[in-house]
Amino acid sequence: MTPRANHKQLDPEGQAWIHELLQERLRLAIQFTLIRVLEAEIEAFVNAGPYQRTPQRRDYRNGTYSRDLVTTMGVVEDLEVPRTRNGYHTELFERYQRRQTELDEAICEMFVQGISTSQVGNVVEVLSGVHPSPSTVSRVFHSLEEEFEGWKQRKLKAHYLYVFADGTYFTVIYDENGCKMPILAIVGIDEEGRKEVLTFTVGERENQSAWEDALEDLKSRGVKRVDLWITDGNKAMLNAIQNKFPASKRQRCVKHKMDNVLGYIPEKQQDDVRPELRAIFYQDSREKADQELAAFIAKYENIYPSAIACLKRDLEACLTFYSFPAKHWKFIRTTNIIERLFGEVKKRSHKMAAAFRNENSCMLMFYAVIRSLKFRRISIPAKDPVFQILHNS
Repeated sequence: MTPRANHKQLDPEGQAWIHELLQERLRLAIQFTLIRVLEAEIEAFVNAGPYQRTPQRRDYRNGTYSRDLVTTMGVVEDLEVPRTRNGYHTELFERYQRRQTELDEAICEMFVQGISTSQVGNVVEVLSGVHPSPSTVSRVFHSLEEEFEGWKQRKLKAHYLYVFADGTYFTVIYDENGCKMPILAIVGIDEEGRKEVLTFTVGERENQSAWEDALEDLKSRGVKRVDLWITDGNKAMLNAIQNKFPASKRQRCVKHKMDNVLGYIPEKQQDDVRPELRAIFYQDSREKADQELAAFIAKYENIYPSAIACLKRDLEACLTFYSFPAKHWKFIRTTNIIERLFGEVKKRSHKMAAAFRNENSCMLMFYAVIRSLKFRRISIPAKDPVFQILHNS
């Protein structure tokens, strides 16, 4: 008679025992591998094996020191790291590193995603068996500062097809009081259709000098030409763009424009007017847009004269996108790309349920969020005549 297999499930205590046993075996395997790597590394550095006499020897061993290393399998304890007389340092990990780089990245990412420092510690303890303190989590996050400084000074492309500019506000503690701190941000799309945040900085939105400083920063890092700027109607920003990039075309965000126009119309009538207003900016050609525009003005000029006057102000800049490739219209008729960027950062800051402690923390969080974003490329028509005309003009 064939014996029946016993598939009886282990009780929770037994499952925990097996889990811990596996973890211990994996830690031993990691420790063994690290020791072998360290031995091979120091032998290559010294250019001689233990006790080996050779004229090619470059240094002499000088015992070992013991250290712990936190891994995703838990703490590898008492790892024997070899030393030499002249100060050999392994490339396997930084001298003072106590966590794997991957674990630090995970800690930083969890914090950026809105998990509190104490909750991050709980998660890391489950993964590694070590509970980092809130101050440790904060220090890991602030380790991005050096990377951020390098990012701000990186070289940029000489030519961008489209550049979006806008500003927003975050709450920061100044002298124990929460105050609105303005951030100006600029996002570009290059000739290959790649989107990237070009820069962001602290600066008053209504201050032309602040915008000129931001644009001058772009030029100093290599930007020479922008085909189209997409902005709202901020005069300080527009004056700065005219001064720094006078050859560029400009697109006024149609969403902001429609909101401005509807602001002159009684709320009860807005639902009736909105589809007709929107139709001006969502046609399949400029000719049809002009027809919709003429019909809209003729219908409402006597009923809502202030709204029509608002529509006519800066109107041509609202229709610039029609002269660019049709497949790009959905991207360039509004500043939605940069608005979504602000939304991602604010989503994180709202989870904090507290103001930023200082400007540096706010800026660092902004950078930490954008470095984790994955922007989708847009398709660029090969040798599109629109861009050829712009290049030759």
